[in-house]
Amino acid sequence: MNPEVTSVGDINVDIITTRLGDMPQRDSQVIAPRIALSSGGCAANFARATGKLGAKVRFIGKVGKDIFGNFLRDNLNEVDLRLLTGEKTGITIAITLEDNTRSFITYPGANSELKVEDIEFNLIDGKCLHIASFFLQGLRESTSEILDYAHDKEMITSFDTGWDPRGWSEEDTRLVKDILRKVDIFFPNISEGKAITGAKDEKEICKNLLDLGPEIIGLKRGKKGSYIATSDESYSIPPFRVKTVDTTGAGDVFDAAFIFGHLKNWDLRKTGRFANAAAALSTTGYGTERYPSEEDVKGLL
Repeated sequence: MNPEVTSVGDINVDIITTRLGDMPQRDSQVIAPRIALSSGGCAANFARATGKLGAKVRFIGKVGKDIFGNFLRDNLNEVDLRLLTGEKTGITIAITLEDNTRSFITYPGANSELKVEDIEFNLIDGKCLHIASFFLQGLRESTSEILDYAHDKEMITSFDTGWDPRGWSEEDTRLVKDILRKVDIFFPNISEGKAITGAKDEKEICKNLLDLGPEIIGLKRGKKGSYIATSDESYSIPPFRVKTVDTTGAGDVFDAAFIFGHLKNWDLRKTGRFANAAAALSTTGYGTERYPSEEDVKGLL
């Protein structure tokens, strides 16, 4: 398959609880009405969502030679998987609460073993390269090398750092800022944007991020929708109202749908609305079970 999009980064299984009233106290137990098992990891979620929308997508990542690795190979059938083998497959326990907030417990596993030396660069192909979950995989300083390769092939580059579990150290913030010089489209959420720039207002966050190098900022604001900005135009895109069940991975679906629209040369507002709608639809099921097709999104629009 000749991909339109290549995604590089983390892949794991997600063990997702239904909406709990509260977290269990220490030395106590709560009952979950349901627990779902799904493919996960920001880069793999992005790849699956892109495939569901109808684009040809390749994913490069690392899993273990274990039952969870087998599950992921069987589960991601919309994606051209190029999986390396590490020690153990990564696992995330996603705890979803009744107010739609979430808490995560993550074992990175083989994701932290993913190194630039593992990657066959000729597999990075298509119109766009997406790199995600910067802090949970082992590429880190080598991310720039991969972005340079993509630009040499005249590919668009997009980037989603994810949250830094260590709390955005000065070292990590500097590294992200250096990487952003080589990124065309950047997808932070509001907390990540504040951590990187120190700004509080979404307009100021986007302005500061654009000054670092990207041409487009897709700022994800959760229940408030998104804020899309370039140096010439900006739009506050309101959210779509749906019956939300689980928000795990919604930001990754936003990224995928935005890239999908961008590659179709839609204008910025149309692309942002499409991405918001796709993300909203993804929250109506657990994990990846409600990732939408292009027709699904158009139906909501």
